[in-house]
Amino acid sequence: MTKANTKHSSTLDGLRGLAAISVIFSHVLLLYYSEIHYGLADSNASTLALSIFNSPFTFFYRGGSAVLLFFLLSGYVLCSACIKKAPLDDTYVYVAASKRYLRLGLPVGAAVCIGYLGIIFNVFPSAPEGVSAFLDFPDTSLGFTQMLKSALYKSMLFGDGNFNYVLWTISIELYGSFLIFGLYALLGEYRNSLITICIGLGCYLLSLPKSFSIYSLFFFGAALAHINFSSVRKLPRWHLALLSISLLVLGCYLIGFYETSSSYRWLGALTDLLHTFAQDADPSIIYPAIGSLCILIAVLTGGIGRHSPQPGAGTKLLAWLGKLSFSVYLLHPFILAIAGNYIFLEMGKNLYSLLISLVAVFSGTYFFAYFFHKHIDKPSMKIADRFGKRLFLRPNVDSGHSR
Repeated sequence: MTKANTKHSSTLDGLRGLAAISVIFSHVLLLYYSEIHYGLADSNASTLALSIFNSPFTFFYRGGSAVLLFFLLSGYVLCSACIKKAPLDDTYVYVAASKRYLRLGLPVGAAVCIGYLGIIFNVFPSAPEGVSAFLDFPDTSLGFTQMLKSALYKSMLFGDGNFNYVLWTISIELYGSFLIFGLYALLGEYRNSLITICIGLGCYLLSLPKSFSIYSLFFFGAALAHINFSSVRKLPRWHLALLSISLLVLGCYLIGFYETSSSYRWLGALTDLLHTFAQDADPSIIYPAIGSLCILIAVLTGGIGRHSPQPGAGTKLLAWLGKLSFSVYLLHPFILAIAGNYIFLEMGKNLYSLLISLVAVFSGTYFFAYFFHKHIDKPSMKIADRFGKRLFLRPNVDSGHSR
């Protein structure tokens, strides 16, 4: 792999890592200041939190938008791998699809078991009063049978989040992956048709309620995987930088969308117009989805960091963030439920408590994520690869792996 490709891959990995960081910020802030998410004011509301909510700079803690970026990246990365490898190996798509359940399911099952062990050893303190029900987990009455079902299939197939609330996204990731593999298997030889269908399906899904529109990101990612940005990268340096930075700024703005925020109320007229054509369209998906697309395109054009040394410390950091992102995503709810809750209960709701909680949750999450990745996530990739190879009688072919 060339240095340029290494940097490009690391940047995409880094996007996933940064999205995981955004999810952590989202949940820690939700524990302390839920008004920073919803803008609901009461006698105990923080003026600073409400000011941030009404600002155009909320992208760093919009966890829901970060999840959309996860799905967009999955569609792009999975389809890119198919484009690169399927022409050289006519069973690649089938192998990649066959190993997907194990690739995701083994770390997910381990995370469910961790939640169950936490219940058994009573390590989760009672959630503070008034905290979002979303963060008041897990239910201590959950038993071994529920854990086994959740670990084996309920989390993967139905998005069961009883033992870990972030697992609602896993079934979407699984089914979205299968949609991309299936579409490529059917139309992979017809590039232009596949791009058209992906864009058409993505736009159609965006017009539907959230439970369907969220799958549009996979198709948009797959469409981008077929587009060659090399001609754009030939633009003069400053033109390319201006294009990329403009897209990045617009993307960050849009993924922070919340319709009651002062910074986004001007979009109300556009939303009303949109609803005349698509009554069920959900603006909380549409605008962040467009924002996610802008951010990914900004990276793919190559204008961000184009002339920085390759590879450098930044590239290595991005690669490291991406490598741990899945483990971080799965483990941070447990660290927050233990360290975050204890700190909140001991110090109360104030800025100092929040800062200490952020330090504890981030440091604890990345510490344990390192070992989770090393001993669970990484081995799961190898196990899934072996399964796919043996299923299709390919003992000497490395099908690669990606999340």
